[in-house]
Amino acid sequence: MLKADFQTLQAETRLLALQIGLRPAARAMHLDEERVKKWAQRGKWNMRALSPALDGYAHRPKSPEIPNAVRAMTQILESEGHRTRLGMARTARRAFEHCDDLPDRKLLEVGTAIALDKHRAVAESAHGWRNAATQVAVQVNVPMPTQQERDEMRQLDAKLDAFAKLLKANTSEAQ
Repeated sequence: MLKADFQTLQAETRLLALQIGLRPAARAMHLDEERVKKWAQRGKWNMRALSPALDGYAHRPKSPEIPNAVRAMTQILESEGHRTRLGMARTARRAFEHCDDLPDRKLLEVGTAIALDKHRAVAESAHGWRNAATQVAVQVNVPMPTQQERDEMRQLDAKLDAFAKLLKANTSEAQ
């Protein structure tokens, strides 16, 4: 590995570590956790910093096998998003199964109705029901005028132009 690639790998690992922690960053970048800990110790990475410095971050690794921080973070977010959706779907299902046993009067109480509406919104988000309902196909057919209709419109336009010319002449004479 070239020195520039190694430095870029360290910088990207540091960037990711500041966002998600040393151990998860090492796993996401397919590196040994002890090695990343040593890099952090030697480089004095301030893990409490809110935003990393991007000095010298111009080069990217040339090897496609070496993950970069952006790809690693994308993979982590996709995984977390999938797990979150599963949790949301499970929570909504449990809430509605619980409400299935409640009497109708209890379902009409304000607190229960609001909670059910919020669980409905969670279920919509988890299952993507809202996105499926918003896709509407629209087809518009515009009939084109025939040659005869176009000729009639041109004759009418010519008559209106002549009338407008007369009106303009009369208003200019009156002044």
